[in-house]
Amino acid sequence: MSKRETSDLKEFDFVSFEQEAIKQLKSGKPLSGKEGVITPLIKRILEAALEGELDNHLSDERESGGRNRKNGSTCKTEKTDQ
Repeated sequence: MSKRETSDLKEFDFVSFEQEAIKQLKSGKPLSGKEGVITPLIKRILEAALEGELDNHLSDERESGGRNRKNGSTCKTEKTDQ
């Protein structure tokens, strides 16, 4: 993970997220789905996991002398059935 992404993860305030999630659930907002309460949290977790997996794969390639490398990252949209 890059330093920016690592610091973003450390700055995430779970207490505020929990309070806001409870407030939104009480107001009738769905738990999951495109506008779901936990959708932003799931997005952060998946992005961090995929970034770590990619970094690990590329570091393994680098150690074995492979030529595969990362040129940057772009925003992706996850598609689910929810």
